[in-house]
Amino acid sequence: MDKPVIAKTEFKAHFPVTVMQQDFASADALNRALSEVILGMEEDFRDTSQNAARQDHIATEGGYQTSGQKNFFDLKQPAVSSFCNDLLMPAVDAYLEHIFEAEARQLSPYAFGWANVLRDGDWQRPHFHASTGNVASGVYYVSVPEEQPPKGCIDFLNPLPISQHHGYSPCQRVQPQAGKLIMFPPYHMHYVHPVSNQEPRIVIAFDILGHRPGPQFVF
Repeated sequence: MDKPVIAKTEFKAHFPVTVMQQDFASADALNRALSEVILGMEEDFRDTSQNAARQDHIATEGGYQTSGQKNFFDLKQPAVSSFCNDLLMPAVDAYLEHIFEAEARQLSPYAFGWANVLRDGDWQRPHFHASTGNVASGVYYVSVPEEQPPKGCIDFLNPLPISQHHGYSPCQRVQPQAGKLIMFPPYHMHYVHPVSNQEPRIVIAFDILGHRPGPQFVF
């Protein structure tokens, strides 16, 4: 009897979770300008209904988050436009091309963003961003006070907890730093450890929709 011969061998990653990180140099001036815009909004709206962190369905506990009624990227501010055009959208194109390959050309990515400010005791509950039309999510760190990990770190949870029995970590931790951009699938569960510094931890978070949404879209 002839010995069977392998006709084909493939190794495939089922349910992959690909995370992209980019660190930007010489971003200090841009980050200062973005901080000024965001802290100004915090001062105006923190104690009003336009602070999304006061809503139960938002993962942010304490702090300030811009209203989901308006896309942060629609602000007529030079720093916001510069961030979108020079940093965010090139990163989006690179990420979508890596994930979707040729199919990425069929997308017309639209970024919907919001800003978030955390201080001592503020944190974010475990959450994910999966919603209709969302193809990627991410965060950009504008200002990060110096703290000892895990304070202020973002943890991504292992979507297959049983894999811990095979030596895989229950989470992947990223220590934030100003000028770092992270992009990940919208279904990737994550949370932010409580911060312990009175200096503001300022981030811009975003969802990337495959196409521009209709006028009724609300975060």
